[in-house]
Amino acid sequence: MAHHAGATAHWESLWSSGLQPGQLFDVGGASPTLLGCLSRGNYAPRRGMKAFVPGCGRAYDALALAKHGFDEVVALDLSPTAVEAARDFVAASSDEAASKVRCETGDFFAHEAQYDFIWDCTFLCALDPTVREQWAARHRQLLTPEGVLASCVFPICDKEGGPPFALSPELVRGLLEPTGLKCEVVEVPQSEYHQPPGSGSLTASTALLLARP
Repeated sequence: MAHHAGATAHWESLWSSGLQPGQLFDVGGASPTLLGCLSRGNYAPRRGMKAFVPGCGRAYDALALAKHGFDEVVALDLSPTAVEAARDFVAASSDEAASKVRCETGDFFAHEAQYDFIWDCTFLCALDPTVREQWAARHRQLLTPEGVLASCVFPICDKEGGPPFALSPELVRGLLEPTGLKCEVVEVPQSEYHQPPGSGSLTASTALLLARP
């Protein structure tokens, strides 16, 4: 299936081999890029607001969004083993916000709902480039009329192949704007760069792109 290009067996094999917190692409906690974004604005000003995290991994970011004030956070991953790990992580949290997180196994491209806030972090860069336009179109469909898509643009670097595939703010903007979304690129201080422990010698910067209908 084209939608799963580069995303099925590869990721499930990594998770099922016993991926631990802080290994490879698992950063061991909420993304500094997301925490910085949430510290600069209130994205859950009303009761009943919903957030979505595709490619959620261990659901660190989903829990951070629940703590921010979203009443429902859906954490989605194609890997069943990743979702098991996410459920274990959320269940182990003593924070009452954990009850607002729902971890699901599923295909982003077939997911149907609408959300007030979507956090896309190291999801686009993990997908085969052939499905990028479908990625943009699905995000547009998943946003409420006043919703916000926050995309962590990473890795910004010169590299061939992937995953992770190299990205740039211009590339991501070029994918989203044809769907009707209005994009704003936010400079991210180095202290908020996304830096997976398994990135090794990869030197990459990070940007934050906010997109709204």
